[in-house]
Amino acid sequence: MKAIAKTRPELGVEIVDVPVPKPGPDELLVKVAACGICGSDLHIYLWELGAERAIPSMPAVIGHEPAGEVVEVGKGVTGFKVGDHVALDPFGPCGRCPACASGRFNFCHSPGRLGGAFAEYAIAPVRNSWVVPKSMDMEQAAMLEPFATGLHAIEESSLAAGDSAVIEGPGPIGLCTALAARALGLSLIVITGLAADAERLALAREMGFKTVCASDRDWIDQVRAIVPEHGADAVFDAAGFLDSVRHLVKRGGEVIELGWPARDIPSAEMRSLFFHGVKIIPSRVRMPETWRRAVAMVANGAIDMKPMITHRFDLDHGVEAFELLRNRKGVKALIMPQA
Repeated sequence: MKAIAKTRPELGVEIVDVPVPKPGPDELLVKVAACGICGSDLHIYLWELGAERAIPSMPAVIGHEPAGEVVEVGKGVTGFKVGDHVALDPFGPCGRCPACASGRFNFCHSPGRLGGAFAEYAIAPVRNSWVVPKSMDMEQAAMLEPFATGLHAIEESSLAAGDSAVIEGPGPIGLCTALAARALGLSLIVITGLAADAERLALAREMGFKTVCASDRDWIDQVRAIVPEHGADAVFDAAGFLDSVRHLVKRGGEVIELGWPARDIPSAEMRSLFFHGVKIIPSRVRMPETWRRAVAMVANGAIDMKPMITHRFDLDHGVEAFELLRNRKGVKALIMPQA
């Protein structure tokens, strides 16, 4: 079968031919209908920001945001059957370590990892798999992982209906966070991005959100003119930069970090956050119950992520997909292996 693999510790990926895998105990073989290109996939493509931790050996088929149909089940599998439609989580908690025992499944010491989904077929551990209704559009199902990431960030915060938030980063995770915040009933949501994000900011406005270009010299003043006088209740970092948050968040507010941190925070900025009593909350992946709510919200029509899907590629054009995102074009690109 065709697949997209990382073959060398440098920029790029290759289209390869590999055997169709066989599911082992407690595994599913899934015929992949769609798989989203995640920001971490792009880091792997560019070979940056610790990508070597995700790809300890090569060649390695990559891709971890898929949805598809179960075509074979391994020994000992219960709760899944051939023909089920599933969305897959790259991070499956073991359920046995101290973090899992305390209910913090998103900090699992030995999670089940999922990869290899930029391919016609992929192996999925049962603990990484979630059944979705057959009526759910498979492209939407492939977006459940980023949406659950954004939903988890909202649930990690103390926000309530009527509150306000600034979301730094207009990519898929930022937009999914905004969708989750709106579903919670936030009264004001502002999304910021750079001039290079013009297409994404335009989509955010089409989706009904206020936006500010952080490349503008007065962008902080623009945001402060929109949010309440003393600052937003929370700032979400979906870009990995935590840019000027002390000027945007109210005293006693919250900063929720859900992007891969891409810069050190200067000590002066940390002191300012300390003296203003701002809570810094890491939002690490998702919880199992977050998945259940995410599936229900998409299934009942409360959340529509289709506008975020701007590009679709077959496996043969996978490199084009990565280059598109590398050049900050489009919003969410899906690999469609069966196309």
